[in-house]
Amino acid sequence: MHLTPREVFGLSSPDKIQRAGQSLGEVRRSELSHILNVERQLHELRRGHATLDPSGKIIRSAEIRDIREVKFASIIESSEQVEVEQQALPDIAKLIDNAVEVNRYDALERMLRLQKLVLLTERIILGLELAEIDKGALDRRWFTRWKLNAGEASNGALQQLWARILVRELINPGTTSLRALEHLSCFSLEDAEGLSKLGAWVCGDFIYRSALQGLPREFDMDLFERLEEQNILRGVHGKVLSKTLLSQSESHFVHEVTLADKTIRIESPQPRPELHVPAYMISRVGRELISLVSVAADGAYLEAMVQDLHARGMSVSIAQQPGRSNHTNII
Repeated sequence: MHLTPREVFGLSSPDKIQRAGQSLGEVRRSELSHILNVERQLHELRRGHATLDPSGKIIRSAEIRDIREVKFASIIESSEQVEVEQQALPDIAKLIDNAVEVNRYDALERMLRLQKLVLLTERIILGLELAEIDKGALDRRWFTRWKLNAGEASNGALQQLWARILVRELINPGTTSLRALEHLSCFSLEDAEGLSKLGAWVCGDFIYRSALQGLPREFDMDLFERLEEQNILRGVHGKVLSKTLLSQSESHFVHEVTLADKTIRIESPQPRPELHVPAYMISRVGRELISLVSVAADGAYLEAMVQDLHARGMSVSIAQQPGRSNHTNII
């Protein structure tokens, strides 16, 4: 399956892999090794430690070798008598050439990152049923935005996140909005880790505020202020918000919420129509972003939540969601 457009100078096609008589794993390891080697060469070119000859072969700069081999055996005296030659500044033609060279290096760096992202995407796809993939064509505007944003990610953990976004879009086009892509383009590794923490506390579209605030080791005010600034959640400052849990039965109160890998069933024998709990509310784009992480429910938070519901006269039962493991898998 080819995921790369021609401008990425994609990976080896399946027919070439078969003719070469190599396994897919061997071919991909070779490709990844080649990408890493080209990245090292590009780094040397950028720092001026190497140049390209007319044939495109990379060579170490002679000037660098000469500088390293110079032996300063004596100190030059009477330096004031030495005439200093005025160095000519580059003209516009030279500056244009420099700009073209910089743009070439930038384009190559982005292309190498995208190639690594495609390798990561393929690795995820190979663990899925092929019938789940490619149900419809990717929206061209969405894919263009994905390439622009994902090509800036150099951190391995963030690249994993961008690869998973592409896989989800291949499975179900329209899952991740352009606004969510814009948010992710500004994400740092710290932001991604904060998103994973949030995923262990979110019950659908809210976080049980009083339960989390009762855990001083877990509750990080700086993190929540940053998340509110990023429009991922609301209710950190200002009026305390509440979540209304509507009864799913007419005879008595019952309501089920999902917390990461757990299903929580809240019940009361009284026929009340709703229950109000203090909450941090998750925005729409926040719910999109949180859905990108797969984590286990925070045990201490879950226990505090159950205790608070008991204090409100509720009985609580907890069940593991089918097909979900107990371990944490952070993207």
